[in-house]
Amino acid sequence: MPAALATGWHSAACSSLSGLSLCGPKGVVVSATTIAAGSNFTGITENSGYNAVQTDLPSLCRVEYNVQTSLNSSAVAEIWLPPPSAWNGRFLAVGNGGFAGGVNYPDVVWGARKGFATMSTNTGHNGSSSDGTPFRDPEALIDWGHRALHFTSVAAKFIVKAYYGSTARHSYYAGCSTGGRQGLNAAQRYPSDYDGVLVGSAIAWQTHTSAWQTYVALHQFPNNRSSFIPASMWSTISSAVLDQCDNIDGVADGIIMDPSKCAFHPEVLLCSKPSANASACLTGPQITNLKRMYAPWLAPDGRLINPGISPSGESSFSILMNGLTPTFGPTFYAETVFNNSDWDWRTQNIADVDIADSINPGGCNAYDPDMRPFQQRGGKVLQYHGYSDPLIPSLNAPAFYDLVSVFFGSVGKAAEVEAFYRLFMVPGMGHCAGGVGAWALDGASQGGLAPGGEGREFSMLWSLVDWVEGRVEAPERVVGTKYVNDTVELGVQFQRPVCRWPTVAEFRGGGLEDAGRWVCPGREVY
Repeated sequence: MPAALATGWHSAACSSLSGLSLCGPKGVVVSATTIAAGSNFTGITENSGYNAVQTDLPSLCRVEYNVQTSLNSSAVAEIWLPPPSAWNGRFLAVGNGGFAGGVNYPDVVWGARKGFATMSTNTGHNGSSSDGTPFRDPEALIDWGHRALHFTSVAAKFIVKAYYGSTARHSYYAGCSTGGRQGLNAAQRYPSDYDGVLVGSAIAWQTHTSAWQTYVALHQFPNNRSSFIPASMWSTISSAVLDQCDNIDGVADGIIMDPSKCAFHPEVLLCSKPSANASACLTGPQITNLKRMYAPWLAPDGRLINPGISPSGESSFSILMNGLTPTFGPTFYAETVFNNSDWDWRTQNIADVDIADSINPGGCNAYDPDMRPFQQRGGKVLQYHGYSDPLIPSLNAPAFYDLVSVFFGSVGKAAEVEAFYRLFMVPGMGHCAGGVGAWALDGASQGGLAPGGEGREFSMLWSLVDWVEGRVEAPERVVGTKYVNDTVELGVQFQRPVCRWPTVAEFRGGGLEDAGRWVCPGREVY
């Protein structure tokens, strides 16, 4: 049809969704409005990170809807629909971060620009990424844990069919941090919701990692104790780590490719005398504190409570270690485990973690290794995690991957894991994004940064799509990009392949910034 008629049809079809009754879960479309091509949009959620101005949007139908999640709770969501001529025939749900209750507009736009019918939910409450007070309502906690995403995704598919007259060919999920946990939880609890899940920097072991965030802070707070490491020291510590470990991979480029090979000895920073410049060296108690952060947290019986941080990216550790109080961990335990906002986090011990595990607040843990229902219906998991993550220790990802492998091995299916689940560790990437490495991978919460259009070579999302839809057997690598000052307009600084776990890219000589001179050992084909 002519462009003018097509535009008019799009607007009419969009507005006709208003008031649509939803079934599957009960719900209703509150409003459906057309976003004109070239316009801007600014969200007004209580989570400021979701309110960044989205500019020069394509033509879209913005649908706001509510669903009932229990007799006494509900969730808000939005799905943004490209016009039929621009729809790629797929559905994409995007996740959230921290405790955030709000529509994740940046990631909705990321998906919609690619032609996906893209939705996001407020997870059953409105609040910032650090506000745990909504979880005093047990129904809101369950919604955040897993239920809201499931119900709003089911409802979104109903809206997709109502708008396009047909169902999506394939359904996908992408999220990072809490969003990564949401994706794993969906695959474990609701194996029919998505055909593929893209899982970034997941806090899958929520009860343990939240406790670890407090555990490593116990020697940091209050800031007048002898073991306290001030924010000004992290860059010095980072430089010392690089001095010892940067060249392990044969290349001194400011990136530790495989932190597991770095045996960092912080004693090199020991102050020579008590009167030494405290901004350039560490005291004995500070070194003990630092070692505690790197070490795995073990129970007296040897059980792993949580891996420690990897030697890499220390310059960003102040996010976790240098606030007025520890970040995230105390809030999670106070509001979801003990239901007591006055709970004293300084008393935390392993028994508290055991209590949290027995409760599994809101069903938040995504740590069930029996993923056979998802696997047997053809589902695929593509997971990635930055080696320089300052909030969720990077080794949480391989720990869960190994747990899945052990479980599948116990039922005689060890060889089947890599056919549906692949993990990629990203050298030099921080939490979801940022860092000195080639971290732009076209993943969730990366601001849409990725070269290559729809090419899977540079994209975690398109790699997942091609894997699910049979265009490749399985991804072996994705090329990451580092932009100058992390700004697309300034151009590409370098690119480097990110390899399937447990390997990392190795340099084969030539130009350091030439991605072709780096290979995934033993896996030199896609």
